[in-house]
Amino acid sequence: MLSPARLGSLVGRGAWGHHLLQVAVTDSTNRLLLDWGRRFPQPLPLGTVLVSTRQRAGQGQHGRVWQSPAGGLYLSVWLGSPPLRHSLLELTLTLAWGIAGSLRQRLGIPLRLKWPNDLVVPDKQRPGSLRKLGGILVQSRFGERGQLLGLVAGVGVNINNPVPAEGINLAEILGSRQDGTAVAAWVLQGMERGFQSWLQEGFAPVRSEYEAWTVQPQIQSLPGEASATVLGLAEDGRLRVQTQGGQILVLSPEQVRLSYQVSLASSSSFA
Repeated sequence: MLSPARLGSLVGRGAWGHHLLQVAVTDSTNRLLLDWGRRFPQPLPLGTVLVSTRQRAGQGQHGRVWQSPAGGLYLSVWLGSPPLRHSLLELTLTLAWGIAGSLRQRLGIPLRLKWPNDLVVPDKQRPGSLRKLGGILVQSRFGERGQLLGLVAGVGVNINNPVPAEGINLAEILGSRQDGTAVAAWVLQGMERGFQSWLQEGFAPVRSEYEAWTVQPQIQSLPGEASATVLGLAEDGRLRVQTQGGQILVLSPEQVRLSYQVSLASSSSFA
């Protein structure tokens, strides 16, 4: 469990993390917080955080299972029902940008981004490969008339928990057991910064920095195209892809098969 008093002190007065709910085990913090957001007698304050020590059915992008053993950070933040002037893809990207920037600054680790929602680091044992440190999942609930009833952002970060071969935790990166409350505070500070950017101007203002931290994706296959090349990101966060017929925009990894390679010495991403 996190220390509520210490978390509040670390994030600062009025910041996300002062309204903290904690449970020992749940299936998914996103699912539970979305339900609580609708059922509580009073509206949840914006930035209410739900943390679980362990998840039985943590969710990744596109229905994938996120392994959530004890020792990791598994949290969701209540984002209320904000006006959707910018897309949820842009929200995912700005949250990833905020978290990456915060952890890079605080921990000095070579954290990179894998479009659209993964936090990764280069694998020193296998040059060119990546190991996953964390991920982000934005989920929403709409009413019968299309009105937004609730929006949550879930984050999982490997801290001291066991991970599969393709994963990595902060304890391994830094060589010692890490303070989960401090990491949670830094993650929440980054998320709040990213959310404010999204509310005001979407993804465009942070695009260049996001791209600077992004691992260059290569297209393995794109339906209907013999060859295609990723050029970068559009202002709304979609992938700009050059095909034989011209440029197209790709909204989701489900539309294209991507692969990723990174050089340990490289600090650049998109051309």
